[in-house]
Amino acid sequence: MDIFDQATEAEERHRAQALAEQAAKAQLQDGHWRELSAKWCEARGCGARIPDERRRVVPGVKLCVECQSINEKQQRRAK
Repeated sequence: MDIFDQATEAEERHRAQALAEQAAKAQLQDGHWRELSAKWCEARGCGARIPDERRRVVPGVKLCVECQSINEKQQRRAK
C-alpha cells in the first residue's frame, strides 16, 4: 500500500466520521438530547438544574457548568 492509498483511506474514515456526527446532530435537534442529557447535575452534593440550552448544545451532559469546570481543573492537575 502506498502513501496515496493511505491518504485515501484516511480521508474516507474522516468523511464517514463527519457524516455520522452530522446524523447524530440531526437526531439531537429532533429532541433526543432530552433523553441523553441529565436534567439535574449529577455531581455529589450539587443537584443544580442544567439549563435546556446546555443540554441541547452538549448532548449527554451530566454536570452543570460550575461542576464541569471543577472536574476539568482536577483532571488537568492529575496529568
